[in-house]
Amino acid sequence: MKIINTTNAAEARGHYSQAIASEGLLFISGQLPISADGTHNYDKPFEEQAERVLANIDAILQAGGSQRESLLKVTVYIADLSKWGVFNEIYSKFMGEHKPARAVVPVPELHYGYQLEIEAIAKINK
Repeated sequence: MKIINTTNAAEARGHYSQAIASEGLLFISGQLPISADGTHNYDKPFEEQAERVLANIDAILQAGGSQRESLLKVTVYIADLSKWGVFNEIYSKFMGEHKPARAVVPVPELHYGYQLEIEAIAKINK
């Protein structure tokens, strides 16, 4: 087991790692729309929050020897289910032709008042 951390994504500030690599898989912890420099973006529009979370996921994938096309499972926690369609458009552009297994889970609220959080599992390529 190997702990994965990168300065290109929001620092893990709690008792967790950005990701764990184990037996050829990369387990990415839930990512909030926090910038790599620690800037909180809870006041940003939903679209910007979604793009920031996906950028964090992308940075962690790269740090862990993986890539978007190697994502196996993605879980999206969303505080406003009416934003599902908007999220799906942003996510589709991010993923391109790749379609990993995915769940979108409506939740009543997220830490700091954020609108979404994403966790993922990917295959390690390197």
